[in-house]
Amino acid sequence: MVVICLCSAKMIVALGALPIPAPLLGMLLLFALLQGRIIHVNWVKSASQLLIAYLAFFFIPVGVGVINYLNLLAGNVLLIAMLLVCLPTAAILAVGKFASKGRYRD
Repeated sequence: MVVICLCSAKMIVALGALPIPAPLLGMLLLFALLQGRIIHVNWVKSASQLLIAYLAFFFIPVGVGVINYLNLLAGNVLLIAMLLVCLPTAAILAVGKFASKGRYRD
């Protein structure tokens, strides 16, 4: 069922010329089918357990990709560090500010 969702998503992306990745659309399609109870969890359980067991292998291409762009990353270390610190801090402060004005408080 997982492969069917992925193949369907690839066809949808190719035919519709959509600007989103086919695996993402496939996972959204699978999620919608599971939530709509069109397919049952037992049908995807064995495949999902296998994918989770080998999940670490899926990060190897990402690591190789990062190594290929080390020069670009080294040139923008300050910008990356600021983004990793400032954006989460701003988001936490904004959420805290909005939450403190809400009607639900402890």
